[in-house]
Amino acid sequence: MSSAGALRKLPGLLLAQGRRASAITHVASLNRLINTGINDQRYGDSNMQPAGIILAAASLLGAGVVATNSSAADAPTKIEVAADPYARPVEAHPLPSKIILYQYEVCPYCCKVRAFLDFYKLPYTVIEVNPLTKGELKWSTYKKVPVVKLDDEVVADSSAIMSRLVTDVLAAQPAAPPPPATAAAAAASPASPTPTAKRSSSWWPFGGSSGVSGTSDVNNRVKDQTAAAEVTAAAAPSPSPSPADALAEEVRWRKWVDDKLVKVLTANIYRNWDESVETFKYITEQSGWSWGAREVARWAGAVMMWQVGKRMPAKYGIEGDLRKALYDAANDFADNALRGRRFVGGDAPNLADLSAFGVIRAVRKTGAFRDLMENSRLAPWFAAMEEAVGGSARISPGPGATA
Repeated sequence: MSSAGALRKLPGLLLAQGRRASAITHVASLNRLINTGINDQRYGDSNMQPAGIILAAASLLGAGVVATNSSAADAPTKIEVAADPYARPVEAHPLPSKIILYQYEVCPYCCKVRAFLDFYKLPYTVIEVNPLTKGELKWSTYKKVPVVKLDDEVVADSSAIMSRLVTDVLAAQPAAPPPPATAAAAAASPASPTPTAKRSSSWWPFGGSSGVSGTSDVNNRVKDQTAAAEVTAAAAPSPSPSPADALAEEVRWRKWVDDKLVKVLTANIYRNWDESVETFKYITEQSGWSWGAREVARWAGAVMMWQVGKRMPAKYGIEGDLRKALYDAANDFADNALRGRRFVGGDAPNLADLSAFGVIRAVRKTGAFRDLMENSRLAPWFAAMEEAVGGSARISPGPGATA
């Protein structure tokens, strides 16, 4: 459908639903939600989304100005983000008995935290935040997501949350036995498993009920890339880094995820009209809204973000073809972060793996994801991560519970 046709469709949908102002609220919420990767956390002001876009949509659809709830309430709790969110705390805390995650379902940074909690099997409850009113965070001075409550303690910012919790998780684990001799370890080491995710997942875009099954071309690509990676690793095995070097490498790639990967992915999911429509269809399917509200949000959001997407390459400093920039970023990770290993963390994922996986999984029903898996060297790693992370540890699954 052309953009003009989509625009003509919006007033009729709104009149049929009789909820014009509510629909604009949905659109404005989604517009802020999908920009969370850049505007939330420490990357900018959450209110920097141009008000003119939302007001123009309101005018187009014949709706009045959307008012948010600004009623007086008790003084909110002051929440501060760690000065260095990538630094692990020196002192560990007991594992929390209750974890509450305040989030947006498709926010890449919230997906990072969920990947971490799912991997370590830490049960958590989700509270979906309204991206426009932020009413669910009225108790806090910090109005961005993700935010977690660890029993009575509050931690904000995805990287700070992961740094804090991994320290607690590792402290709670029993001490590891001393490593065996190199020769014995090599003899006892099992062959690398085929990176096919066992977890049933309706999110996987290639069909089938689990992992990369259901599409022979993708299966073959994963097998070919895995075989090539194993040959490379056998020919030039990477030496085991010291603990300090391993931690520095982990931090480097965690920062790369936030500073590079999120931006290039965001630009790619809105690079043209068709992908903007597809992306907003995917986003609205994760909501609990009525059919009419979803359709209005889908088309109005696609129109707005199609226009915003045109400016993203210049804003984020992405030169040349956007897909090539995405493939180059993925191959940079595959070649220089993995370096022939199954994970950045070696035999098991570390925080860099979980960060990259969470961000990529946030867009896994988009054309950008499909092209990324087919045209970069990242598919075997992603399949291995699907298997390693496993099922969700969420206690109260809502829309998109498999994410």
